[in-house]
Amino acid sequence: MGVLVGCLLCPSCGVFSGGLTRGTALSSVEQGTFLNVTPRYQAYYSSDVNTADFFLSDLPPETFADGADLTQFSGSLIHVHMFLAPKAGSTPIEFTASSATVRQLVLAEGQMGMYSGGGFLLPSGTAGDSSFGGTLRGASMRLTARTPGFVDRLGSSQFASGLSVPKDVSRAKRMSLLMERSYAMMPIKTLPKILGEDQDDAINSMRNTLGGDTSESTPDSEIEKPVKGNPGTAKPAPLPKPQ
Repeated sequence: MGVLVGCLLCPSCGVFSGGLTRGTALSSVEQGTFLNVTPRYQAYYSSDVNTADFFLSDLPPETFADGADLTQFSGSLIHVHMFLAPKAGSTPIEFTASSATVRQLVLAEGQMGMYSGGGFLLPSGTAGDSSFGGTLRGASMRLTARTPGFVDRLGSSQFASGLSVPKDVSRAKRMSLLMERSYAMMPIKTLPKILGEDQDDAINSMRNTLGGDTSESTPDSEIEKPVKGNPGTAKPAPLPKPQ
């Protein structure tokens, strides 16, 4: 089985919310292959002005249902974690520095793999705003987890995107649970440490952070439990107005 390489173009309809990010690119440094994603679903949350977690996906809505058979779907789920907001004069502001980690889950032909790495996110706006993002390019990535039949056709790669994502903790939580579940299902893991943190520890940390914080987002009481016909929400949030 091979990784899905090419341009994944999906209609801009949303269960979680539309979002403003136009696309992401994961490009092989050595082989010339690439994986482009046009997100259908986007959400982010932030615990303070220095950190933010962005989630973007072009997967079908049924993928997010409880107990969904992930071998039936193809597409990507991306998690960008900004762990430091750069400040002029006190932190490096250049794309060779590091201020964010990136994980991209790829589902293809019944197999799954996860590319992980890090790079520099130049913010646009402030974490905590109703929509937030920035520019991320040249983030170094490589395959760090996979199922036995997943073939890596990218190798050493670089990730790039111009992020502009609506804030919604509840919806980000829905997307993070799929990332956590998928990672746990991949038996082959290599280079588990990303920027000094074990990926399992990072997942547990995310679970604890998301567990109680649903401020400034869709209340859980208004979100239907994901089922095959409704993967996330009964009342989609309105799109944020562009700045």
